Amino acid sequence: MVIFLSLAVAGGVWWRYTRELDFSTPPTEARLQAIRVKTESSFPRADEFDDAMAIPAAVPKPADVPAPEPKLELGDLTRPPALDEYSAVAEQGAPRLIELASALEKKGAYRRALLAWERVLDSANPSDQEAAAALESIVRLRPTLPDWNEDPAAVIRISLDAGTGKSLAKTLAPVLEEAAAEIGVASSGIVSVTAKVTAGKTSSARKGATPVALWLTGPEQGSASTEVLSFTAESPDRLREQILKTVYQLVRSQLVRTARRSAPAEPAGTEQPADSLTHRVTRLDWSEFATTLQPVLAKPVRH
Repeated sequence: MVIFLSLAVAGGVWWRYTRELDFSTPPTEARLQAIRVKTESSFPRADEFDDAMAIPAAVPKPADVPAPEPKLELGDLTRPPALDEYSAVAEQGAPRLIELASALEKKGAYRRALLAWERVLDSANPSDQEAAAALESIVRLRPTLPDWNEDPAAVIRISLDAGTGKSLAKTLAPVLEEAAAEIGVASSGIVSVTAKVTAGKTSSARKGATPVALWLTGPEQGSASTEVLSFTAESPDRLREQILKTVYQLVRSQLVRTARRSAPAEPAGTEQPADSLTHRVTRLDWSEFATTLQPVLAKPVRH
């Protein structure tokens, strides 16, 4: 009974709303055109498009990924290194040089490791902490290795000159010669230094400590020279210390003016002047410093 009633209702609705429709005759062209117009009007016009809908959102770029560091190159460990070895690595910064120096020490390549530690000081503009690490390593390694240059014919010759009054000249001469020898040792055999004292008149009216003027120059007349620095010799016992301290300042000042790399830093207050000349002034520094004083520029020692 329910099924019969459902069919009756569906049939009645269909008969009421479709009895007058013609399903067999195709629609006219006018009727089709009207349908097209009605359909097209239901879509928004092109000038009504929202820019945010018309232009797809930009695809977010992935976060910038830092480029990987270049592979750490130790160099050909079977080849004798040059005095300026690892200068190119200095362009990558002091941390990279420290990493390199540490790796060379692990390999037992101590001669090359010392050069890498020296490049931290003289080529990489290190921070105080980086400079302290390099200085500590240089102090540790330098005594374990032979002099860089052991050929007397290959040294770069310079002169340590002093001017003072006659009253101090005789006392000053042997101390100046001792200081000159210490400079040669500090340079690891790269530099050979002769000492020369020029005695001037001593004023009878002058009382107290005698002044000493100090400078470094090339081996020949007409050679280049550093600036002149003076100190007062208050005690003969302190002459050596005062000479070496002044020499350090002369070397540092010359390198500040002429070197294309980092000049030696000011020494610590309690640091001995001989230690400053040996460890803060690198062997490459010594070569370049002495070269600036030559009449004709010589090539740095590179054995």
